[in-house]
Amino acid sequence: MKRKCTSHAGGPRKKAHVVDQSASATPPAIEQPVLQRFYPRLLTLRHYLMSVLPKSSKNRRRKLARLGRPMATKKATSICEPNMKLGQLLDSTVIGEHRTTEINDEEQPTKECNKDIEIFTQQLSPAITGATFKPGYFLQSEIVDFVIWRLFKRSSSHKLHHLLCHGFERSGSAYRRNDVDGDVASSIPGLVARYPNSYVHALKGPLWCRLHAVLGEGGDRIMIDLLMDCAIFRPVDDKFANYYQMSGPPVSDMEPDQLLKEAPVDSVPGKPASRPLLSLTGGDRTPCKIAFVRSRMFYAKAALNAKGGIRFGMRHIHVLNRFSRRDDKQQTVQIIRYMFPRQYGLHNVFTSKIDPRETAMPLKDYTLREKEIHQSMCRALGDKVNDADELVKWKLRVPKRLRGHLVFLVDKLRILNQQCSYTEMLRHYCPVEVGANARLVTLNADIADCPSLVQARVEESSSPIKECCYSVSRGFE
Repeated sequence: MKRKCTSHAGGPRKKAHVVDQSASATPPAIEQPVLQRFYPRLLTLRHYLMSVLPKSSKNRRRKLARLGRPMATKKATSICEPNMKLGQLLDSTVIGEHRTTEINDEEQPTKECNKDIEIFTQQLSPAITGATFKPGYFLQSEIVDFVIWRLFKRSSSHKLHHLLCHGFERSGSAYRRNDVDGDVASSIPGLVARYPNSYVHALKGPLWCRLHAVLGEGGDRIMIDLLMDCAIFRPVDDKFANYYQMSGPPVSDMEPDQLLKEAPVDSVPGKPASRPLLSLTGGDRTPCKIAFVRSRMFYAKAALNAKGGIRFGMRHIHVLNRFSRRDDKQQTVQIIRYMFPRQYGLHNVFTSKIDPRETAMPLKDYTLREKEIHQSMCRALGDKVNDADELVKWKLRVPKRLRGHLVFLVDKLRILNQQCSYTEMLRHYCPVEVGANARLVTLNADIADCPSLVQARVEESSSPIKECCYSVSRGFE
């Protein structure tokens, strides 16, 4: 039996009009502790573009808010693949704004930009065809070229600290297209490309071109301001925990903003403030200042054994080699103290200050710290330092944060270190060709103990092989 249609007193039924509340709401700030130290405001690309679009452009704002998201229809999952990729780009890309105050006079920056566009078009080579370079009709590739040219125009430096300018240098002639030294041809007047820039290639790709088309009229100015005044970050392998930078000044060359040390940016009235950032004045270092000393890791002199041969692997004073008894629980805890010194109140790279009387390096050498651990034990035990039971308890103490599976992982690390043969690993992965018939002479213990063996084989070989072996031998000095 068919169901009868009931009449409504309010007239014919209207379709429900779904309004995206996030489009008109206040853009939520992104919680990224590292980036918040350098940028007063962090937004997704979607919220940034909606914040800079004119308020009168309701259709474009509505389209941008719904792009790549399922609609409230019967076919909720019917999203074309280009829109889905574009939606992922809008939601996963993070924009870092350098300035927070709005510019009251918009006419002056617009006049300066139009004047630069006019100069840019006049300097273009006559060989370049098919370009528009008219305000409001820029192509995405033209926008990227203009931004790079304008960045060089604003600076007098030969090389700029901007990711889009990496690989580009000033040329002697404004119409220099093909350099005799093999420079890559550049479409930017006055610049040559020494090597390809992957970030420029990505911003000129089809996905960003389609995003520029979605912005419509005035989208070229929005793109120019985005590339000039903001930093762009993309997630690594579509994971929102790690990002890589593809535009803007490198974060490694920036200093944290002083305003960000006083109060969090995303504090909203009526909402509890987020956890304040670590104070840098109390001894805490910025992430940029905590760096690996590459000169010690990759360019240090080789360790030699008693016979003068090269000793592969970690040195004998390394903590994993000094504590070799795997069944001793105290040695495992001692290794944990080396790995997590801050949890034990020892000197560390995060909060401790460097004594210039001990080292001239920016960071201290922590290879041997038995004396420091002994002093920490004496301070903790006090009068009970001679009590054997208290000594055993202190040496087996593990902070609450490090208990559980971590101790098992450290034990496994000790086992793998003892079972690993660094000489055999080097023989397998780093063989050296010294013979005319591609004979492989591996760096085993015999060669290390007897360097004259390599010299004898070199004397029997031809001159090119001598040069190869000489470079190899110089590398181990």
